[in-house]
Amino acid sequence: MCFPLIALLAGQMSSRDPSLSSALAEMNKGRILQSIAQFKQIIRSEPANGPAYFYLSTLYTEMKELDVAERYLRRAMEANPNQGAHYYQLGLIRYRQKQWRAALGFFKQALELGVGNNEAVVWRSIGDVQAELFDRDAALEAYDTSLRLRPQEATTRLALGHFHLERSEPEIAIQHLRAALEIDPSLRSAYPVLGRAYRQTGDLSAAVEILKKAVDADPADQESRYALGQALLAMRRIDEGRAELETYQRIRQQVTNANENYKTGLTRLERGQLSEAEKFLREAVHLAPTYGPALHALGTLLLDRGSSEKAAEVLRRAVDANPLNAASWFSLGTAYFKSGKHTEALDAAQWAIVLKDDDPQYQRLLDEVRARIRR
Repeated sequence: MCFPLIALLAGQMSSRDPSLSSALAEMNKGRILQSIAQFKQIIRSEPANGPAYFYLSTLYTEMKELDVAERYLRRAMEANPNQGAHYYQLGLIRYRQKQWRAALGFFKQALELGVGNNEAVVWRSIGDVQAELFDRDAALEAYDTSLRLRPQEATTRLALGHFHLERSEPEIAIQHLRAALEIDPSLRSAYPVLGRAYRQTGDLSAAVEILKKAVDADPADQESRYALGQALLAMRRIDEGRAELETYQRIRQQVTNANENYKTGLTRLERGQLSEAEKFLREAVHLAPTYGPALHALGTLLLDRGSSEKAAEVLRRAVDANPLNAASWFSLGTAYFKSGKHTEALDAAQWAIVLKDDDPQYQRLLDEVRARIRR
């Protein structure tokens, strides 16, 4: 897991701060839980440490915990007023909330205050907002400004590729999308867009080639698989095209069935029909073994029904699927505690509190586990 927007404040952080450097190192390794824990330890020791609050805001924004993200950001702004990076982050939160005009205002304010060498990132975000506001000329101007400031930015090239493809300008889109993949071949979201662009120009062979790369790299990429099937059919490669579309349809149906079983399971659970709920939730996780919400619901149900060891097995899968879900860590800690696995319960309860330190039931569980260990 990578959060590139963290770079916005990097230039303002003192390299002599070993605690921040350690937390950032954990984050850059993809160890998000560990980095959150370290940032929170910093603010407990230094309540006025603005950068630590800022990084926490960025992390919680990516986790879609937008209220928590804004709360941390406000503390960062109190500690270090008038920082352009803070207003950019506030703009991102408003963007995620679909408050386009508010987001645009904060992005512009960020530029006025200064964001160092990250102006290109802000301009790209301005382009995204203007596109949402259907001001195509302003969006293109913003994207072009971003690209001029940082020509080797793959995400800006991808944004321009999307933009020109929507304007039925596939040739221009292809130039940007190919450049994006040359810069960053791992940018998977560019492959289906480039495939669509090639199809619009009638270059079906190129479309098939790029879409096959996308599907080979990520067999779960349904958008690319569907486009590949359509391109193969257009080339009269009927058997191949049908095979891809059949696979697409099979996966789509499996996902649909998993969602339906999950929703039905929750409905049965609300009605108190526990056996029926368990049946539907088990079917959901059978169809989608890494479906985090279904795993969490099934594990919690098993826990409530007294099957703590079975619950722990399912909830362990839930936190593996979504390690940033505090509720799953709490339920896992409870399952371990009831199974007599106190060391494991302690770890799980601590991770729950790292992610959500204002929930009293999480703290109660931690206190109970610690008390049992001390006996």
